[in-house]
Amino acid sequence: MPIETRLLLVAAVVAIAIGAGLFWRATTGRAKRVNSGEQIDLALLQATKNGKPVTEFGKRVTFLQFSSEICSQCVQTARVFRDLEQHSDDILHIEVDITNRLDLARKFHILQTPTTLVLDQKGRVTSRIGGAAKTQTIQDEIGHFTI
Repeated sequence: MPIETRLLLVAAVVAIAIGAGLFWRATTGRAKRVNSGEQIDLALLQATKNGKPVTEFGKRVTFLQFSSEICSQCVQTARVFRDLEQHSDDILHIEVDITNRLDLARKFHILQTPTTLVLDQKGRVTSRIGGAAKTQTIQDEIGHFTI
């Protein structure tokens, strides 16, 4: 194979990789609306907060974050949601480690961590955030809910 063809092939592979990376970066951390309105069963999640089982949803919005042990962005994302939760009584953040809960990963189609499901006050999924949530995305999601 001539050197020009090899260089052209390498350039094409690099261009495809750059394009895929830019697409991934542009879409991760953004909310995608969910039309199904699936009702979340807190008993199935077996989530705890401060050592007690979570039995209620937030009065306005609940951020249900799925994390894993080896996820570096999960800690940062959880910190943002915890800070938000501390400043607002009507927002709840629930974090579920799916490292040993593959049943939940399958049920909720979790392909990356963190993945956050945004729930209304009744526990219905309204949107989904794949990757570390961007600040503007969180603000937009809170704005979709009224008390």
